[in-house]
Amino acid sequence: MIMKWLYPHRLRNQVIRNKIIAIYIPLIIVPLLVLGFASNRIYSNAIVDKTMSNVTDNSSLIITRINGMLTNAESCANILTINLNRVIQDSRNGELNGERSLQLSTLITNQLSFALLVFPDVESAAFIDNDGNVYGTSARMEASSSAGNMLQTPIIRKIEQTSGQNIWFPMERRSYLTMSDADPVLSVGKRVNNIYTGQELGRLVLNVKESALSSVFGRIGTEEEGTYLLADQSGTIVSATDKTKLLQPIADPLLRDWVRSAKDDSVIGRFESGKQLVVSSEMASFGWKLISMEPYAKLTADSRKITMLIAAIGMFCFLFALMGAGILNGLIARPIVLLTKNMKLVKEGNLNLRLPVRSNDELGLLASGFNTMIARINQLLDNVRFEQKKKREYELALIQSQIKPHFLYNTLDVIYTLAEFGRVKDVQRTTKSLADYYRIVLSKGKEAIPLQEELQGLRDYLGIQQIRYADVFDYRIDIQPDILSCTVLKLTLQPLVENAIYHGLKTKGEFGHLQVTGRRIGNTVELRVRDDGAGIPPDRLQRLLQPGGADETGSGHEVSAAGNTGSAFGLRSVDSRIKLYFGDDYGLTIRSEPGAGTEIVVRLPLSSGANPND
Repeated sequence: MIMKWLYPHRLRNQVIRNKIIAIYIPLIIVPLLVLGFASNRIYSNAIVDKTMSNVTDNSSLIITRINGMLTNAESCANILTINLNRVIQDSRNGELNGERSLQLSTLITNQLSFALLVFPDVESAAFIDNDGNVYGTSARMEASSSAGNMLQTPIIRKIEQTSGQNIWFPMERRSYLTMSDADPVLSVGKRVNNIYTGQELGRLVLNVKESALSSVFGRIGTEEEGTYLLADQSGTIVSATDKTKLLQPIADPLLRDWVRSAKDDSVIGRFESGKQLVVSSEMASFGWKLISMEPYAKLTADSRKITMLIAAIGMFCFLFALMGAGILNGLIARPIVLLTKNMKLVKEGNLNLRLPVRSNDELGLLASGFNTMIARINQLLDNVRFEQKKKREYELALIQSQIKPHFLYNTLDVIYTLAEFGRVKDVQRTTKSLADYYRIVLSKGKEAIPLQEELQGLRDYLGIQQIRYADVFDYRIDIQPDILSCTVLKLTLQPLVENAIYHGLKTKGEFGHLQVTGRRIGNTVELRVRDDGAGIPPDRLQRLLQPGGADETGSGHEVSAAGNTGSAFGLRSVDSRIKLYFGDDYGLTIRSEPGAGTEIVVRLPLSSGANPND
């Protein structure tokens, strides 16, 4: 309460200089005003504030207790719905034989009575079946069905309009479904439906006595000095310790109008029997308001004391406030204003700022943290620029390696040779594959494409190579359909296949086989390129994916992605690009055995979570 009073909501968006002024001006003015008031006023205000705080706390406890009681009633209705479902369904399924109707009535009544033992806040309960029969926790509730058709009563008809949720009815006196005509009750109703079919089985009505609510006032509040009552939105009293006022409008028109307009508020005024401190606390779930009334005369009975002492304290506070305002302005306001100005400059894009650190307190830590933050931002920006540059370098190098002239003119030679032999269909197919291959390689500048497009480019490339090296190898592509839509970096598979053809299958000396497979494993995708070619020696295999680690001798499976035969740049480029985009958990794994072949495993995320093209 003290912090809320010292730091109100309207000051939160003010600069700190204004906050200091707003706090210290009252410290200067209040002592001066205190000198003009009698000591009884000072003491009275202190007592009123303390009482108001106590009444507010008590009101919160009362509201919490009443809400708990009403929540228990709803829980009771929900549990009874389940239990009655079971009882009625067992009866319909034939588990209850013999005098079925009597046994069913007994079981329903037992369920209602047992629920009241578990939830003592509920005074009584009744279940009305589809025929209008009433099963209650008392004989009077069951006898009330003879007074008329229960299904036509306002409460039952309103319950019929719901789909099974709990519905509360206002505090009222009723001649049916209650224990007494004279005692007001608060009722909760619920339509009981078959939990499996939704068929209506009946209606449930639970009553909470008004006296149960008003009894909370005496246990928590100060009933001997003040008065508590619950009123609805119209100003009608729904619960009070004075039973003569129940279900009657608040007698005092001014108090009734204030209750209608106020929410969580307090006022001191003349109501009913004299000057009163009135506190209103809202129960939003029911639209009620808890009204607490304390006699003002009793609160201020001992107010005429300590006048001279308060005057002396007022003078001391005046001097202390003037001195403290100046000290705080120099120690707190100025460094924070400087920090604010530098933050505005950072917001405008100036990242070359440094704040002087002159102390080891919180403000010094803020200045040091600000300097560290700026340094870290600059470092992160440099890292981002470096990573973006490396991405572009890898991509450009890889694209350039794939659009190298020798592949283009070799393919054109194949087309020319096919044309000389009159193989028109092969010329058309080879030309189309060459065009489609370069279209996939360019991909309109995109860095990432669906796996399906990557496979199409790979098929175009293999189609061309198959024509050139029909006596060297054959190939098979087997990719699970459920991963075709996942995102991969373009030119992920083609460099690996090219490596297998030129440095594995061609150097084998006999006909070989190439296999490309793909499958989903959990949240990852594994693509495998396997050949039964020459293989890689173990010493080179260990260094193959390390930057600068592969030799330049031109033997083994080392790829020529940049046009320089014998360089491992192509494999390293694919591996590095994957790690840059998707993280170090992904990339290439190479397994090879000299003379038996090589398998390269590409591990990718099933969903990257962000589009690398962005």
